[in-house]
Amino acid sequence: MSKQGRTLTIIFLLALLLGPGPGSMLIDGSADEPAIWFGIPALYIWALFWFVVMSTCVVTAALTLWKNHE
Repeated sequence: MSKQGRTLTIIFLLALLLGPGPGSMLIDGSADEPAIWFGIPALYIWALFWFVVMSTCVVTAALTLWKNHE
C-alpha cells in the first residue's frame, strides 16, 4: 500500500470512529440544553463534518489510488 493509501485509510478510520462515536459525546450538550454552533445543533455540524471528511477520502482514493494501471 502506498503512503497516500495509508494516510487516507488512517483519516477514514479516524473519521469513522469520531463521527458517531465518542466524539459526538464530547461536543453535544445535555438534553435540556443542547450545544448550538452558529444557530445549528452541534451534533448535526459534527456529523456533517465527518461525513465530508469520509467522502473526501473516498473521492480522493477513487481518483488516484483505484485507477486501473494497464
